[in-house]
Amino acid sequence: MSKLKSKWHEVWEQRTENKTILESKNPREIFMELKRINGWDSTGSMLEYDQFYDQYIQTKNELEFNPRSKSNMISSVFEVGCGCGANLYLFQNDGYHVGGMDYSTHLIEIADRVLTDPIELICKEAANLSWNVKYDAVLSNSVFSYFDSYEYAGKVLEAMYNKANQCIGIIDIHDIEKKEEFIQFRKELYQDYEERYQNLPKFFYEKTFFLKFAEKNNMSIKFTKPDMKDYWNNEFVFNCFMRKR
Repeated sequence: MSKLKSKWHEVWEQRTENKTILESKNPREIFMELKRINGWDSTGSMLEYDQFYDQYIQTKNELEFNPRSKSNMISSVFEVGCGCGANLYLFQNDGYHVGGMDYSTHLIEIADRVLTDPIELICKEAANLSWNVKYDAVLSNSVFSYFDSYEYAGKVLEAMYNKANQCIGIIDIHDIEKKEEFIQFRKELYQDYEERYQNLPKFFYEKTFFLKFAEKNNMSIKFTKPDMKDYWNNEFVFNCFMRKR
């Protein structure tokens, strides 16, 4: 594990949970606590449940979760970098079979407590993902920016492709064309930005990286702009959806 990955790993292992909320019977409160644990409180304020749920619906629509052809219907979802299982919690509650992986032992342990009978929960680095068990859709939300190179990201994409029966969705990819604007925004938000995020950089991508992968693997591809209401990161990221032909 590189120094960069070790530093981020340390951050995620230190996240704490409110066990009372996680043991409650309120799905909304449980989901929001899972999102908080996953780091969505990093700017000092949380988005609302409806904003996250809108993103969930948009993701399902882009991946054609309700296709006209029954042969393309999706019933299982795997998430790379699932954290404590917030997104999988929504899919599970809608009747999908779910599985996930994360390199934080602590977050995977939380996911194991809140998810009901997941197919698999794996504690590994993303590039070490195996594809013995396949899923209709393989997703990764707000994770690719924590990788440290195109080479590493390529290994993860290849593994996602092999694990997916039908489609891949990558949410919140940091756009190389917006890098300077992103850094300036964060500096205005945090006066101690340089110190706070020392050795914790984001990786920014060119869209051609994903276009070349889709072409190589004969996949259809679509880019979208995030549209979560009041989400500060909307302007700096894009989504990518790929489907096997």
